[in-house]
Amino acid sequence: MNLRALAFAAAATTAVATYATTDVNGANTFAFLPVNSSASSTIIAVPFSGCGESQQRIYVTNLVMTANLSVGDTLLHKNGSGWEAWEIYSDGGTMRWRGVTVATANGTAVSAPASEVAINCGDACWLNRSSTGTPFFLYGQKNDTKAPVTVAAGTGSKPTYTIVGCPYEAGDFDVTTIVGAEGGDTVILMTNNDIGKVEYRYSGTAWQKLKKVAGETVTLPPFLGGGTETSPKTVWVDLEATDVKTVPAGCGFMYGRLANSTLTLTWGN
Repeated sequence: MNLRALAFAAAATTAVATYATTDVNGANTFAFLPVNSSASSTIIAVPFSGCGESQQRIYVTNLVMTANLSVGDTLLHKNGSGWEAWEIYSDGGTMRWRGVTVATANGTAVSAPASEVAINCGDACWLNRSSTGTPFFLYGQKNDTKAPVTVAAGTGSKPTYTIVGCPYEAGDFDVTTIVGAEGGDTVILMTNNDIGKVEYRYSGTAWQKLKKVAGETVTLPPFLGGGTETSPKTVWVDLEATDVKTVPAGCGFMYGRLANSTLTLTWGN
């Protein structure tokens, strides 16, 4: 039996992930990825396949290990135009995932059992936790190639947002290296995985960031106390070397597509 262990560390302002793999008999490589996030709601990636899966997918029961999760923690996945969701419950002291009721266009529906739903690699989910002082864990079979991800088309005047899980299991992914972005496309990253803290836009030639600056100074009328007031505004500015542009292994981001055509994201190997 040939056992090989590799260890990597990835650090960024959003999360820290430690990656380890074990190769058994040279056939399959299984990866164990702890992800540290202090946020109660985290976009997580689906970097691994289920053990023994011939397709790049993993069942919900195996996607996020129940270790360090609490009763009531939830996992949400967008399936087409709707959502499906699961929660942690205690089955005689053993933590398990089960489907919960979600709202639909026609009322409500109970999500299928976690053991029956497979999520494709490259997709993303929302993991909501009540306790964030410890890491959560992703586990599965390492893929030799990274599955491409297609983001939904926009309207041409308004972006459509897709949550994306970069299928890297080691090392961070730089969103400004995305190929195929068109003018007006945006990427939303997390600062400590809190949504909407960092937003980038592709101008057509380069990526820019959204920054809040001082706006116009106005004189207040007497009934508002007089004096002057400067209101903030947001503008797009060039990126700086210190800007956080990477997504940690095991985490995801939101891609806003403006063009009325889909975009397939490819990752390399």
